[in-house]
Order: sequence, then structure tokens, then C-alpha cells
Amino acid sequence: MNQSIIAEGIGVTEKPKKRTAEVSALVADYQRIKEELHTLRKEHEQNRQALEREIERSSAMAVEAQIINIELNQIINTSPDGILLIDEDFTIRRINRTLLDFLHTTEEEAIGVKCFDLLPSSWCRTEKCPITKIVNGEDQVVECDVVKRKGDGTEIPFIYTATPFRGIDGELMGIMANLKDITERKHAEVTLRKANETLARLATIDGLTQVANRRFFDQTISREWNRLKRTDQPLSLILSDVDFFKHYNDTYGHQAGDDCLRAVAGALDAHVRRGGDFVARYGGEEFAVVLPGTYPEGALCVAEFLRAAIEGLAMEHKNSSVSSVVTISLGVATAFPSHELTEEVLIESADKALYEAKASGRNCAAFRHINPSCVLPALNHSSKSLNGRPDGLQGKPHSIPG
Repeated sequence: MNQSIIAEGIGVTEKPKKRTAEVSALVADYQRIKEELHTLRKEHEQNRQALEREIERSSAMAVEAQIINIELNQIINTSPDGILLIDEDFTIRRINRTLLDFLHTTEEEAIGVKCFDLLPSSWCRTEKCPITKIVNGEDQVVECDVVKRKGDGTEIPFIYTATPFRGIDGELMGIMANLKDITERKHAEVTLRKANETLARLATIDGLTQVANRRFFDQTISREWNRLKRTDQPLSLILSDVDFFKHYNDTYGHQAGDDCLRAVAGALDAHVRRGGDFVARYGGEEFAVVLPGTYPEGALCVAEFLRAAIEGLAMEHKNSSVSSVVTISLGVATAFPSHELTEEVLIESADKALYEAKASGRNCAAFRHINPSCVLPALNHSSKSLNGRPDGLQGKPHSIPG
């Protein structure tokens, strides 16, 4: 019986201990859960704060990006050049106000359109297309002159420049195209070209008589000599001199003398009408007439025709020993250019013929071949005058009496 009581006592003692352990475990679990919950709340607060900071940073970046985009638009739209941002598939992503105004279109109508539809060019859909070259890696910058038509039909010259548009890591994100109006530059180029042409013309024109000058004569007779050397054709030259021009100047004054030279030059130039022929002031009162492809008889006919034309001007010359009007004497020479001869021989022969014409009484033409044995007698002023330049100036050569 006593043993039974003792056993019961032991059982009663063990139950409180078990409950105490359970309570302790529960307290420990509670404390652990409480600490974990505190940690979670702390982490949650940290995450919340971090998220808020990230949201603020993202919002700031979005605002900054929006501001940058607005500023970029302002920069692009205030540019006097036309600007396009084009995708690799030729789709237009951005276009500025300058180009929109030029094309008389809107941004809504342009964005998303293919560049070859908005700005068609001869290079579109070919290997010459600047966009294609950059996409294929052939070029980093492509620049060329183009002409584009405005909405009102006016054609404007541009310099078209295409460059790659890359991202932060260097990948190709598109192509930036710039169109710069070069109307003023083109106008300046045309003006400059015309000015250069005028200067070139003035450099070869005699300021007083407005016929070719000595420089042009020297350049052209040399060029014609070399050309006719290849074609085996003759080259004729007439050197003329106003008779007793010093007496004319002394009698009527230098201003009248200038007027006389202008009249003589104008008459000579007016009567030398065949393409390739030309009149030049050789020096002072001397004039040269170059006749490519003209044989001796033709050159003599031209000389007589010119002599008669000057006499026909009927400009008074009361102190001339040969006539009461202004007259000219002419020396004519013909040569077949070859490697053995030079144009200086032809000029020298014409000059000698002019001397012979003066020695023969002036107001006439004399012929001298480059062969001294072939000299024609001077044609005096009583020779038959021609009413027009005769045909057959390029006729077959004939023998010149010695």
C-alpha cells in the first residue's frame, strides 16, 4: 500500500515538470517567433525604404529622361538643317521641324514611314544607299550632294550626311541623317565660276578692240599647229597693219586713233565668220587672222576680202600716202604643220609677206610660202574686191607660181 502511495506521488511530481518544460518551450518559441517577426519587420522596413528610394530614383530618372528628350527635341527642332533618325529597316523614328516644314507634312504623318517613301532618291533600294552602306558596315560616314523638291515644287540642293547612331554599349541603334541646305553655297559657286569665266575671257581679250589678244593668239596658233599636224591639213595666217597709223594719230589725236583701231578690229572680226577662224590684236595697229584648214588661194581671197572691207569703212585719213581713207596692208602665209617645222616659221613668213605688201605700195596683200622660192606678187588696191567671202576656202591646194 505504501509503495502504491509513493508511486502516485512520483507521478504527481512528474506532471508539473512536464508542463513547465512545455511552457518553457512555448515561451522559447514565442520569443524566437517574436525575434524573427522583428527581424522580418526590420527587413520589410528596409526593403520598403529601399523601394521608395528606387522609386524616387526611377522617377527622377524618368523626369530627367523626359527633360533630356524635351531638350533634345528643342535642339533638333531649332537646327536649321533637316534631321532624321532612321531604323535599320529604313523606318523613320524621329524627324525635326525644319524637315517637316520643308516637306509640308506633320510628325504624325512622317513617323513610322519608310525613308524611301518620304524622301525618295535615285539611290533608294540600291547598294549606293547611305543607310545600306552604314548598316552593312561599309562606311562610318556617308556624304553626298542631293537635290530635293519642296512641297511647292521648288528644288533645293543639300549636302546629305548619314552617320551611325549607337547606344551606350556601342550597338547600332539607327542612322542619323542630316540634310544641310547649300543653296547659298551653290549660288556662290555659280557666281565664282562665272567670275572665273569672265576673268579667263578678259585674260584672252584685248581691252581696247575686244578681239582676241596676243596671249590668246600665241596659245591658239600653237594648239592649231599641233592639231593640224595630226590631220595633215594646212594652216594659213594673215598679218595686217593699218597704213600710216602714226600719221592718223598725229592728225586726229589718240582718242580718234583708238576709235580707228576699234573700227578696224570690228570689221575684221565681222568678216571672219567660219568656225575655228579668229582675229587677234597682234600688237599696236597690227592684227592677225588665223585660218585653220585654209589653203593658199583661200587665204589670199580672205585677205583681199578684208582689205576691201576696211577700205569700205571710208574712215577719213587725209595724211595717208596711199589713200584718202584708212587702209590696211596684209601679209599672207600658209604651211602644212609637220614635225620639221614650228608655228614660228609660219609667223615669220607672214611677217615677211606683210613687209613685202608695204614695200609694194600698201593697201594690198602679199603671199609668202614657207619655201622662200614660192612668193606670190602683191595684190594691189586695184584688185577685184569681193562682195562676200568666196566658197572653196578649203579647196584643193594649187601650185603657187614662183
